[in-house]
Amino acid sequence: MYIVILGVILLIAGIAGAAYYGFVPRTRVYGAIGVAVVGIIIAALGVMTKTTSVGATTTGQFTCAKCGAKFGSEAALSQHTKDKHGM
Repeated sequence: MYIVILGVILLIAGIAGAAYYGFVPRTRVYGAIGVAVVGIIIAALGVMTKTTSVGATTTGQFTCAKCGAKFGSEAALSQHTKDKHGM
């Protein structure tokens, strides 16, 4: 998420820099546009490498069939089943 925010900040800074120098073809304007392009690339890469959401079930998680509780190991699930559901 921080990568996306960094990319957006660079994009805004690049556009603001180009606007400050008047969009007239000069080296400073090209540099500002370059900063904006780098910001777009960083934001796009940040979105593409976004991790799965916190509530998503990942591999290696075991779910109790009775109550839906999630556990990281099969041993923890079987212990929960014995303790809470008497099986």
